[in-house]
Amino acid sequence: MTSGPTPFLKQLWQVDADALLERVSHRAMSQSAVIMHEGSAGENVALVLAGRVKLVARGVGERTVVLAIRGPGELVGEMAALGGTRRSATAIADEDVELGVLSGEDFRGYLRDHPDAALVLLRTLVGRMTEATRGLVELATQDSVGRVARRLIELGANHGGGRTGPYELELTQDELASWTGATRETVSRALRLMRQLGWVATGHRTITVLDPAAVRERGGEGGSSGQT
Repeated sequence: MTSGPTPFLKQLWQVDADALLERVSHRAMSQSAVIMHEGSAGENVALVLAGRVKLVARGVGERTVVLAIRGPGELVGEMAALGGTRRSATAIADEDVELGVLSGEDFRGYLRDHPDAALVLLRTLVGRMTEATRGLVELATQDSVGRVARRLIELGANHGGGRTGPYELELTQDELASWTGATRETVSRALRLMRQLGWVATGHRTITVLDPAAVRERGGEGGSSGQT
């Protein structure tokens, strides 16, 4: 995976993109600020204009799992606004961010006025559902090393990591565990094996992928090695 899907805003015709940008109110938020709370009413939709937003959800025993990272041009909170449901995740600024915010009512009105944008959104939501299904398959078929490898490649793509050259992620093992849906101990064992193979190096709050090709190949396997 060299890059994520094309952001929602970049898929729009220029007239539709301009109309959306005209409707939003700009809001700056600092790193770690909570943008939307899990369980709250879906009253607003946010368009990420700069920076990254992390979506997390609570699991068993108050453990948190990172569901996704949304970058510039991507929507946050649109599903709750469209479905009239409570939010299924908490949105947190992964770094300083600039958002374009509009009410759920305004967003629905925008989609009624711009049917081509509604079709783009439909494709986007279908793509996310496909990703979620693939994630369930990974949990069922890949071992922990494969899951950690896949997440390192995905995070590299989201953070601009190259396909062939080494890249560094500002990431703790606890954060990687949340992103992988595994315990810290499981992730630590997987990283230890990957260090021994020369695929990664770890430092204080950093993980450097030294051999992206090897990590990518390992992340794409079905996880039959039995290593944990």
